[in-house]
Amino acid sequence: MILEGLSDGLPVNLRQLLAINSPNNPTEWLITASKLIKIQKSGDKYDVGTLRVEPQRIVLNSELPVSLRPYRTSPVQEQEIKSQVEKLLQAGLIKESNSPYSSPVTLAFKRDEGKKTGICIDFRKLNALCKSDSEPLPLMDSLLDKLSKAKKFSSLDLASGYWHVPIHPKDTEKLAFCTNFGLYEWCRLPFGIKIAPAIFNRLIRGILTKYKIDFACNYFDDIIVYSSSELEHWKHLQTISEICERENIKLKLSKCAFARTKISFLGYEIEQGKVSPNNANIETIKKLQPLTNVKELQRFLGSVNVYNKFIPQYAKLRYL
Repeated sequence: MILEGLSDGLPVNLRQLLAINSPNNPTEWLITASKLIKIQKSGDKYDVGTLRVEPQRIVLNSELPVSLRPYRTSPVQEQEIKSQVEKLLQAGLIKESNSPYSSPVTLAFKRDEGKKTGICIDFRKLNALCKSDSEPLPLMDSLLDKLSKAKKFSSLDLASGYWHVPIHPKDTEKLAFCTNFGLYEWCRLPFGIKIAPAIFNRLIRGILTKYKIDFACNYFDDIIVYSSSELEHWKHLQTISEICERENIKLKLSKCAFARTKISFLGYEIEQGKVSPNNANIETIKKLQPLTNVKELQRFLGSVNVYNKFIPQYAKLRYL
């Protein structure tokens, strides 16, 4: 009964996992699952944590403000933008602004939200002024080598990952965006800023390093926990959940996967020490139509190049 009550409100994947594994490890499961439910669960994409880090700076190469007019929108689009802006305001992710900076807003479809649209700030002019950040991106081969030796995996997805990152009060005005009904500025790191991936990756990598974690790795907002046994895995998950609590990280449980023997990561499938191309990606490549121009050829080469080590004599092949 305790386990049944504990699983209420969980996504199907975690409820099923709890039901399957709890008889063997009831104590460990109760501890770990209760932390996942009560501490890290995000209610929606606006329900995010705030990383316990120094507010981040946005450094520009010019003091001349970027100021653009709002894009023209239909009444339906404007209503959708207004609704989302109101939710961002209520969540404290943005605030009203009188900034000299102004970047326009548009709507874009979100791949992970079906046909729903989300506001997207056109930061192209601001990005041209942003000072570059040389934070190295995670090396795919190094990450895959680590994971290939494990037998149990959990994939943790941060809820609206970038929004966990606070922006320094002196720099929020640079992240102002304009609508047809007002000017607002971001208090958190928004999507679309060219240095956002570098900032976010550095912070998550720093958190894992601070706690000397050698059983988890991150690729931006995806954290993979990997272990050599089931018992070890529950202990690792408990440690990660405690870190999420301390660092105020919230997870999107519907996109998390727990205690899997096989996991998809960066276009690959890892299982029992073997790394292989993701079958869905291979099928997509197989269904490509004959190429007709240079851009299509470039996209094709980009799709297959990631799997070049699985293709015999890849460097000698030519597209005919």
